Amino acid sequence: MKKIYLLVVLFTSLISSNISAQGMTEAGSLGAGAQFNSLFYGISAKYNFTEIHSGEIVVGGGNYGFGGDFSSFTLTGRYLYNFDIGNENLRLYGFGQVGFWTIKYDGFSFFGVATPDVKETSIAYGFGGGAEYAFSGLEQLGFNVEIGYGGGSFGTGLGYSGIIFGAGFHYYFNL
Repeated sequence: MKKIYLLVVLFTSLISSNISAQGMTEAGSLGAGAQFNSLFYGISAKYNFTEIHSGEIVVGGGNYGFGGDFSSFTLTGRYLYNFDIGNENLRLYGFGQVGFWTIKYDGFSFFGVATPDVKETSIAYGFGGGAEYAFSGLEQLGFNVEIGYGGGSFGTGLGYSGIIFGAGFHYYFNL
């Protein structure tokens, strides 16, 4: 819950500051928002180095399918190659990503047999493509969808790989 409050305060302070809004496809713009996909989710920052090359960092948690007393942390870096299609409101892109992910879940007792607490780390990877769209009159607010392939291994036989689906939103500022 604290993370949600922090995100709301950060987003509100950025909007109310003297930093001006900028279109999502312009070089030098910083996008703040959130990114969600089938393996991880979190708050996100995108920076357009040029109109073609962008970088993104996503900090958050993971979707690994564990129940009970479980926690996770993900830090994922992404490179985005933006295709020039001549449309200010639509951006098609390819991406590659690498991340450091952790999971922790507490052991439990089943018929008097205790299982140990587990903490695992993984280097994750992924690649794919997507599209980001901004409505006319709101060029500074982009919504994206994507599909790709990703995976990794926690080293104890717990591995994951497969098709990933994602979505997100970013509000772009001129720095």
